Amino acid sequence: MTVAHEVAADRADTGRGKAGLLGAVRSEWTKFRTLRSSWWTLGVAFALLAAGVIVASVSTRSQHAAGGADAFSSSAPYVAAQTADFLVQWAAVILAVLMIASEYSTGSIRTTLQWVPNRGRMLMSKVLVLVPILFLVGLAVGVVGIGGAIIGLGEFGEPYPLSYATEVVLGIALYLPMVGVFCLGLATMLRSAASATVAAFVLLLILPSLLPSVGLKVVGAMLQGKAGSVLMSGIPNEYYGRPGAIVIALCWAVAAVLGGYLTLRRRDV
Repeated sequence: MTVAHEVAADRADTGRGKAGLLGAVRSEWTKFRTLRSSWWTLGVAFALLAAGVIVASVSTRSQHAAGGADAFSSSAPYVAAQTADFLVQWAAVILAVLMIASEYSTGSIRTTLQWVPNRGRMLMSKVLVLVPILFLVGLAVGVVGIGGAIIGLGEFGEPYPLSYATEVVLGIALYLPMVGVFCLGLATMLRSAASATVAAFVLLLILPSLLPSVGLKVVGAMLQGKAGSVLMSGIPNEYYGRPGAIVIALCWAVAAVLGGYLTLRRRDV
């Protein structure tokens, strides 16, 4: 059976109401796994991870080799968390944005909604495909990142308890799905890959860094990007620790996908 036939069969099941949400999820999964861009984006995530770990390792080793008294050193989990925060999460952002924005750009969203006319079911099926994928990617990123950092930092890596490494891996695995759902909601509201990516960049990186400088530190700390940093690194800020970060990141993800759902209901395709 060809890919087109698989998609058509899944959509037909969904359209006849025989498969419901399960059929919609099958259809979304078929689209995801047959799109080359999906796998390229996941590959970019691991390329960014490798690049971040290599840069951190080379920088640490060169500073120590130069004999600097203030030479930088850190633990392998911290390097993995920082790499996921500043580099890897952007691959998750792009993956989530393209999941629906590409359908608007090609016009295939009309076909999708023709076979799954229930807006909520259509959007939920994308969430149910995206979340487990990014959770597994997060686990792999955490484990591979820490392993790579152990090798890269060598004797210059700071010691750490196993519990901290476990928390970093779980933190990355929990945050990537939440930031993915957040960006899926943004893309559903904005209907443009470029607009959604720029909005995500501003909300996740620019505003959390800019707001403290204008006296809005607490507002910046409550944004998705800052919560993600705390969740992945395990380093609390003055307002909350990991449990608070989970709640904040989850609230942003739910709010964004709810906004996307309301936009889908109120606006014509």
